[in-house]
Amino acid sequence: MSFTTLIKARVFQCALFACLIVGTAPACAHPHVFIDMHADFGFTQDHKLSTLTIKWEFDEFYSAFAVQDFKKDANGNYKQADLDSVLKDNLDNLKDPEWHYFATLKQSGKTLTFGAAKPLSASYDKKSGRFAISFSLPLTTPVIPGAADPVLAQIYDPTFYISIDFVKDAPVTLSGAGATDCTKDLKIPDAEKIWSKLPPSAFSGGDFNAGAGFGANFATTVTLSCPAQ
Repeated sequence: MSFTTLIKARVFQCALFACLIVGTAPACAHPHVFIDMHADFGFTQDHKLSTLTIKWEFDEFYSAFAVQDFKKDANGNYKQADLDSVLKDNLDNLKDPEWHYFATLKQSGKTLTFGAAKPLSASYDKKSGRFAISFSLPLTTPVIPGAADPVLAQIYDPTFYISIDFVKDAPVTLSGAGATDCTKDLKIPDAEKIWSKLPPSAFSGGDFNAGAGFGANFATTVTLSCPAQ
């Protein structure tokens, strides 16, 4: 079972329970899975943004779930094939338009599209007990993030069942020959202020459906811009 399958089950449970017992919806309005993330934006020689590469490191509880059906070897490690199968399962689920790999890139109000994700790595750190995956998303049509029309990127779970936060050290990098002189700016929302300003309707069961955008309230926005050509 992938974490996207878990999300769908949990969202349904929260919505149903909220309908039965008044006042319980806020209990569902917080993450149950936590991810530390690093993102790399790859550029071609002509300053076109062509690839988004994502690395996720899951919390210990989800990590334990992810490997629960696998057996360790004598050194306490899992078979690479087993770890790779978890990565594949999650990417197969995340390609669904309902999730779109949890990634949204926009330019001039238009949503940019991705091709099929490319799995890169899957690992399990036996010391920390954390499972990690990385994958790349090729843009269907590479674009130049201009000063007047930058690319805005957000990576988040729309249901907010999963909290996806950038790591503190080097959260975002730019790579490729065309990344020279391009800039990145991160806008991290103030979660405490957001909670205090949300209307009561934000805690109704309906707002936990994927696509309702509840998680967008807490998503960090990365703004990418390159010099004029």
